[in-house]
Amino acid sequence: MDESDGDQLNQIKMSCLVGVNNFVSLSLSKGLVTSLFLILFLFQSTFASGLGGFTGTASRFTSDPLSAGTGGITLFSNTSILSATQNPASRAFEKQRAFDAGLVQLSLDRFIYTVSASAPLPPTANISVGIVSAGTNNIEARDSRGYPAGDLDDTETAYLLSFSNRFSDKLAFGLSFKLLTRTFTSDDDWLDLKGTGFGAGLGLTLKPRDGSTFALTLKDWNSSYKWKTQELFERGSSYQDVFPMSLSWGWLQELNSISVALEHDHYFIGENIFRAAVLWHRIQGLNINAGLSYEDEQVMPGASARYELFRDRTIPMHIDLGISLGVVGEGTRTYLGWGVNF
Repeated sequence: MDESDGDQLNQIKMSCLVGVNNFVSLSLSKGLVTSLFLILFLFQSTFASGLGGFTGTASRFTSDPLSAGTGGITLFSNTSILSATQNPASRAFEKQRAFDAGLVQLSLDRFIYTVSASAPLPPTANISVGIVSAGTNNIEARDSRGYPAGDLDDTETAYLLSFSNRFSDKLAFGLSFKLLTRTFTSDDDWLDLKGTGFGAGLGLTLKPRDGSTFALTLKDWNSSYKWKTQELFERGSSYQDVFPMSLSWGWLQELNSISVALEHDHYFIGENIFRAAVLWHRIQGLNINAGLSYEDEQVMPGASARYELFRDRTIPMHIDLGISLGVVGEGTRTYLGWGVNF
């Protein structure tokens, strides 16, 4: 690489490819946050620490209002509106079609939007689709001399498809697919970089007895972003960022008006997340959830509520509200969702 290419590479490194850990809130100035994100993105294999050092943060983040109150439990249809994408067998026992949309209000110009829909396929199957879009806007970029170089936007989008089939009243299997994209763009068009990838997952749901549900799922098999930087500078290259694959299991126990849910996510990089929740549905039309997750040596509690509207109509609607605590220094995350079942 000649001197001009080296200068160009240094400038690119100091001004783009930032925000890989967009969802980790730091009590630092935006300029310093940008620099730290840049280091993690370009040298994550060296500086990685736990799950925070690996790409695909949006896929591990609690992203829907229902799961905000269950500690991020996503293996069951009544703990997450995105359950079919996390455990593709979770909706095999559902008889109704469903549509849900949600958003998350976060600090530091971060955002998450979710849309999901599912429908039964007689006699025993179910199909689900979904979109999760997450990222950070208005990231302050700096050049190699430390001067402002405009703002950057970082967006991750996952297009989700899952199939499930019920083999009996107690057992169902499912298969999920993910089309992954990630883009870095600048406000004055000096940067336009896009990574793409594909991933898959497997899921199982077992009901050993009335009121009890066991779930087991393999997530993010072969998931990654593949990058090509040849268009950015003359001697660019191709490389990929791999998502950490995980094996998750969970148990849901229904006890009259109260249900208890547990989940353990084991990542094959040696990291673990533990989740627990209590679901209360005693009041007609109102469900309240309270839960917590233990990850990165932190306990993050949350609560959510679902209120069903027009329960006596042909197409009943519901509104979801959620709140959870983030990492130290981040504050609270606020969730809002809306959906219909028909």
